[in-house]
Amino acid sequence: MRDKNARSLRSESSAISLNMELANLEHALRGASLLAELLANHDLPDEETQRMAPHCITAQLALVNARLRQVGRVIRGEEDAETLWAPHNAINPSPLPGDDGDVRLVSKSSPLSARSLRKTVDRKPRARRSVKKRPEKRSTVEDAPPVPPGAAAP
Repeated sequence: MRDKNARSLRSESSAISLNMELANLEHALRGASLLAELLANHDLPDEETQRMAPHCITAQLALVNARLRQVGRVIRGEEDAETLWAPHNAINPSPLPGDDGDVRLVSKSSPLSARSLRKTVDRKPRARRSVKKRPEKRSTVEDAPPVPPGAAAP
């Protein structure tokens, strides 16, 4: 039943929410951190849980590491965004009114191409830095380093 729901959700959404993906990874890291703290303080409920905790922490960290590398490959264009799709990060490919400006990673096989998506997403303009030419400073007596006592002034 769950697989059927995931497939129908996947067919409706061909975009991935970067905010939701990163939030999910943040939760996994927090879980690993809490488990490590419980282990370090000997606050786990039984011996079996205490024995398995290091393996669970390692597994969570490996998952987060692999997922972050995969997100990086998608952002660099080395991999299709569809490989990141999961029910926790599914989002509508075109922004809806009131969206918070989430970054949408759209699958290449999506009917909404990246080119048309760029037209629908309002991006904040980048602040441009202008290079100002500064007038050259003329050296003055005030700019000169202090003369040590007993030395002759120039």
